[in-house]
Amino acid sequence: MADRRHHRGSFARWLLRQYRLAGHDTDDAEAHIRIVVTAAVALDAGLTPEQATHLAHTLDVTPQQVTAAYSAEMRQRTLDQLLDHPGLAELDTHLDDIARS
Repeated sequence: MADRRHHRGSFARWLLRQYRLAGHDTDDAEAHIRIVVTAAVALDAGLTPEQATHLAHTLDVTPQQVTAAYSAEMRQRTLDQLLDHPGLAELDTHLDDIARS
């Protein structure tokens, strides 16, 4: 469990660092809200190519860097959710079997 907790928040920290490096005011409350919301959306559902491109432009990085920055944490969160609810994995397998029938 400790290993999983270690990875939480890494995308938000990356966003904060990139905002600073791009010259944005990270002491502003709105900036913090924007970072938290962006991280939550990315980690929950991923970003569309358009969202990743817009964020990349804002942060002066590439869309691929944005995607790489949140993908590992998003995968880990998904895995954590499955491990916390093993019945979901069984249900997913069962639904896949039904869909193939």
